[in-house]
Amino acid sequence: MKKYRFSLNSVMKFRKMEEERARSFLLDSQAEVDRATAELDTRLAAIGSARPHPGRSLGLEFAGEREQLERHAVAVTAARSAEANALALMRTARAEWEEAAQRVRALEKLDDRHHATWSLEATRRAQAATDEVAQSLRRWGVDS
Repeated sequence: MKKYRFSLNSVMKFRKMEEERARSFLLDSQAEVDRATAELDTRLAAIGSARPHPGRSLGLEFAGEREQLERHAVAVTAARSAEANALALMRTARAEWEEAAQRVRALEKLDDRHHATWSLEATRRAQAATDEVAQSLRRWGVDS
């Protein structure tokens, strides 16, 4: 009896490689989101500690403090944009991974159905062979 072999096995291997690549990309994008979020938190903490000292200040001192706060605000805005871009990329990567995983699961279900059909046919053939042997023995008068 022939061993079971899924006819789309090479396609399934390819789909699994695609899924693994998409999963890797998803993990990389998740790490990028984590990094961007940490950078945003760092920038927000920095702007909190860079508040000007209360009280009167000279014109140059005031201008320097204001310029520093504006630089922090620009850095926070850039960090928020980087985080938003990383989140968008991660959503795209998750969607691609889900599609790839769905294609693999569909092939696995098809393989399961084919294997079940093959097993049923193999069992039927084995039973037919056994029945044929039993009938031959009865014809020749051999009792079992």
